[in-house]
Amino acid sequence: MKRYLTAIALFFVFTQWALAEKPLTYALDPQVVEHRHCHALEKYLNDFLNLQFDQIIYEYTSVGPDLKTPVCLTGVISMNPAVYSKEATPRGLMLYNEHTTAKHRERTSQDQIDDISFFMNKFENLIAISADLYGWTLTEDKPQAYCCPEIIAVETVDAWDAAMQILEQEGYQTAGLPIFNVGYSSGGFSAMAVQKYVNEKRPDIFFNLTAAGGAPFDITTVYENYVKTNFTGYKCALPLMMVAYKETYNMPFSYQDVFLPPLGDNIQEWILSKDYNTWEINEKIGLEANVDEILTPAACDYTQGIGREVYLKLRDNSLCGPWCDWQPDTDTQYFIFHSQGDLYMHYFVGQEMANYLKKKGCEVETDFGNWGNHIEYALFAFTLETILKIESIIGDLTSQDIIDNVNDNMDKIDDLYDAVGQADDNRDLNSIQSIGGMPDYDPAKYYTLDGREVQGNPQRGIYIHQGQKVVIK
Repeated sequence: MKRYLTAIALFFVFTQWALAEKPLTYALDPQVVEHRHCHALEKYLNDFLNLQFDQIIYEYTSVGPDLKTPVCLTGVISMNPAVYSKEATPRGLMLYNEHTTAKHRERTSQDQIDDISFFMNKFENLIAISADLYGWTLTEDKPQAYCCPEIIAVETVDAWDAAMQILEQEGYQTAGLPIFNVGYSSGGFSAMAVQKYVNEKRPDIFFNLTAAGGAPFDITTVYENYVKTNFTGYKCALPLMMVAYKETYNMPFSYQDVFLPPLGDNIQEWILSKDYNTWEINEKIGLEANVDEILTPAACDYTQGIGREVYLKLRDNSLCGPWCDWQPDTDTQYFIFHSQGDLYMHYFVGQEMANYLKKKGCEVETDFGNWGNHIEYALFAFTLETILKIESIIGDLTSQDIIDNVNDNMDKIDDLYDAVGQADDNRDLNSIQSIGGMPDYDPAKYYTLDGREVQGNPQRGIYIHQGQKVVIK
């Protein structure tokens, strides 16, 4: 009888093992598709940054949003010309997680080479790797998995592994280099999602520094804050996220259930088509629209019904908060940045992430000073401060020169912003007091709030014109 029962037990165990879902395995099979030279931000403030780079565009196999189906995606490896030509030795590797994009060909592997992140390796001779992720290039007919952490992390780490294979094939020496995991805005969310995934499933990857700025780490509190204050300076933020979650997780609501007209009637054209960038979507929603003019009453009530379903799904995918229990690597250094003047994503979410890391025993540096709105001075400040953190880790003979260069550029940016009047302590751009800080400033032209000259007639929005802030409706 005992042997009979043992045989039954062994049969049961074997059957369970045989029927269990096997982990998906797939070959990354990275393929280089293009080498190119690019000139980032060439028209920005008369090219005072002069960001020239070489890139390797590649394809690799990863998985789609179901985390099962193999799919071919694209990524990009960026370096300054000296590193690319092997005249200079790379001093580190940077995983750069790209910020929010919504329009076709906005990724840095494609047409739009306007990412300030390139400034990070202007002096430092880093090799930067970025994943385009699902919904872009080869999969551009699909919705993006915006702020869906595990999907983003898997595809990004696959892009990293593929890039390491390509760099080895191309003859670049990367062994033993420090590694930096960096992102701003939604890229900051992605950076921390990657950190979580690596800590839980890829202990072979170690980041010396993870730096994230202006990011919605606990997306439930972002949702709560927008509803409670009835305000967001970035009208497309919740719509992009809720569309991504419905499409990615097949959430059981219609767009008319959660979005008021005209947004609810135009999701396909405005967002899913990817025909518009984020500010064009903001304009279509209405630059003055309150949250209760974007979301339905049911979506504004996150305590019950549809709103509660959305809230719980966001909670399940938040990266910090009382419902999270992942243990960050305490040997990694962390830098969390968020401007108090940020109207897109309020700065308390950065404080929440920093507090979570500290409670888990991590070394965390923060900057929650008032650096203006999301992409005014704040993005530059985050970029430059991250460079300083990177240099403190590399700490070689050239670090001091780079730090001096960073400080010089910080002074230049200070001079630029001194040329722009500040309406209040939030450093809102108000009027130009001295045109000396803006090269070739022409009062007859229109400039965006971050100093870019508008080509042609300005669309609806807020601009600097004749030395004053003006609203085009």
